[in-house]
Amino acid sequence: MHLFLSLLLLSEMTLLFALVFSSSKLRELITMMLGKIVEGKGGAISLPVVATLTVVFISMVYDARGIWTEDVVLNAADEVLMVNLVLKATLMGFALYLALITYGFHKYIKGSRPWEAAEEKKSI
Repeated sequence: MHLFLSLLLLSEMTLLFALVFSSSKLRELITMMLGKIVEGKGGAISLPVVATLTVVFISMVYDARGIWTEDVVLNAADEVLMVNLVLKATLMGFALYLALITYGFHKYIKGSRPWEAAEEKKSI
């Protein structure tokens, strides 16, 4: 699970860096890809995936809070479980946050091109 979440974070960060710091051709390609994902069947698939990740994230935070109570001293096994849950929850929360930023940045880039909307109206 750690490897999957780490690879997910790395891919999301690479996508964001490419959107922010790349040339216009690469940015247009990435924006077009994200547009196809959001408009097509990808939106119907990505919403349940995000909802599932959010539920699992909340469950991990709740489990970590259940292990750590103020009046109980943790033994070594509980500390290992706690650290593992906190690491997974942190990676998952950061992945959800980066996905939200990517979506917002895509909408911003797509909305900041009024000349394309004018060209589409002329062709219709």
